[in-house]
Amino acid sequence: MAGSQPVEELGGHLKVEGWCQIEGVIPEDHIAPLSQEVMAGHQQAKQDYDDWGGSWGFQTGPNGERGTCLVHYVPSLAAYFADERVLGVAQAMLDPHVRIAQTEFKTRPPNDSNLDRRAFHTDFPHDLTDREQAGRVCMPFPNVTMGLTVLWILSPYTPESGGTWIVPRSHLDLRNPRSHLDPRNPASLQDDIAADRSIPGEIQLSGPAGSVVMIDSRVWHSASANPSSEPRVTVLNL
Repeated sequence: MAGSQPVEELGGHLKVEGWCQIEGVIPEDHIAPLSQEVMAGHQQAKQDYDDWGGSWGFQTGPNGERGTCLVHYVPSLAAYFADERVLGVAQAMLDPHVRIAQTEFKTRPPNDSNLDRRAFHTDFPHDLTDREQAGRVCMPFPNVTMGLTVLWILSPYTPESGGTWIVPRSHLDLRNPRSHLDPRNPASLQDDIAADRSIPGEIQLSGPAGSVVMIDSRVWHSASANPSSEPRVTVLNL
C-alpha cells in the first residue's frame, strides 16, 4: 500500500481487511540509527529489569509493581508515534482521544529456519490468554474495533526476514484460534482451529523498513521465524 494514500483509504482498508500498511513514516536516513537505538534499548531494558528482579516483558517489578515503560528506552522512535497518518487512522478507528497502552520490543533473532512455526492469537483487549484478564473481552467478540496493534518496521519485512503472519478479515470471524484456552468459554465456543499451524487464507506481511502496519486487535496473527542473517527489528504498540 503506497505511502501517499489518504487516511480515509487506509482506514477503509483496515475496516474491511483488518489491517493496513503505511509506508514512508520514518525517513530512510533515520532508519539505521533508530534500529540501533531499538536494539540497544532492548538490551538495556532487559538488563535493568533483570537487575531489579522484575519482568521486562510485562514491565513490572518483582512484586508486580509498575515498572518503566519501554518507550523510555526508544525516545527517538517515540517521536514518530504521533505521525499524522498513523494518528489519523487510529482516531478514525477508535476515538479522538487515543492512548498507547503498552509498548513491546518484537525483534526477531536471525538464523531461525523453523518456517512452519505459528502461534496465532488476538491481542488486547481480545487476548484470551492474558494472565491478568485485564480488559479481556468475552467471546463472541462484538463487531467493533476496540484496539489496534501497531508495528513499527525498522528492517525490511519479507518472508526472508520473518514478516508477521496474519489472516485478513479474521476480525469479522466469530471464532478464535485460542478459544479453547479461555476457561470462561463453554464447549459451544471452543473452536477446532490449530493455532500452531498454517491457517487457510493466511498471508505474510512484507514491506520496506520505515513502514508502519496497523492491525485490528481481533485479527488472527502470529510472529514468524527469521531465517536471514540479520535481526528483524520491530517495535509494537497496543
